[in-house]
Amino acid sequence: MIRIRAAAIRLAACVVMIPGTAAAQYTITAENGDTVQFESAALRTMLDTARALWKDLDEDPDVLYYTPAGRQPVPAEAPDAAYPWNAVTVVDDSTIDSSRLPANLREADRAYYNYAVQRMRVVRWGDPDVSCDSLLAQEEKVVGSFIDGWILSRSLFGAPAFEPLDELVFARRAGLLRPLLARRNDPQVGACAGQWADANPERIAAYETWRLEKFPLPGEGLEEGQEEEPTPGRDEAEQEPAPDDPEGSRPSDPEAGRDR
Repeated sequence: MIRIRAAAIRLAACVVMIPGTAAAQYTITAENGDTVQFESAALRTMLDTARALWKDLDEDPDVLYYTPAGRQPVPAEAPDAAYPWNAVTVVDDSTIDSSRLPANLREADRAYYNYAVQRMRVVRWGDPDVSCDSLLAQEEKVVGSFIDGWILSRSLFGAPAFEPLDELVFARRAGLLRPLLARRNDPQVGACAGQWADANPERIAAYETWRLEKFPLPGEGLEEGQEEEPTPGRDEAEQEPAPDDPEGSRPSDPEAGRDR
């Protein structure tokens, strides 16, 4: 197999101007109207980490990764393919298959590569003989890296609202990421998902109540024959203007990543 550098991604070399004051706020608005804010200092840390993870992936001579060739879009009503544990597969400690990255979420590439590197590190150095609680905590950290990348995509690089991935951001903020992972059939936690859910029914119930209120699937919760009413603001989600990006750092080029 031939290893070719994916220069078109440009993630490691991107320059993003973030205001220097820590008081600057960047807002992510979900389609349901909920908002969450991040200070520029926090985004700078996320961006530096994303660059470091990409550099680790791209410059490791022992790593081979498959990149997207014929992307397919993921509809919001069938979100499973957009979740990082379904879009990215770490085959072994040096092979990553990211060929299933969604066509309609190109700004999220950095988030998927964050996840890929952190997942590969678990495969290389993680302890497979851990408790279910520890396994879920480990997966929370790996998925948290994806969430940080998605926050960058939404707040700095113009990614539109996409409820399945926005839910991850808001669930983590609400302290509900672990029950979400248990409910979303993340294969990385396997049978531990059911075991943890059985041992923590109150956490699962809290997540389900929150999800039905904040991120229901289209038509979910409606009585038979009742039509879903449009949610105010869904078509006009407020978005902070993206900072200046003089070198075009968005990895949204259709050819990005295809040369490796």
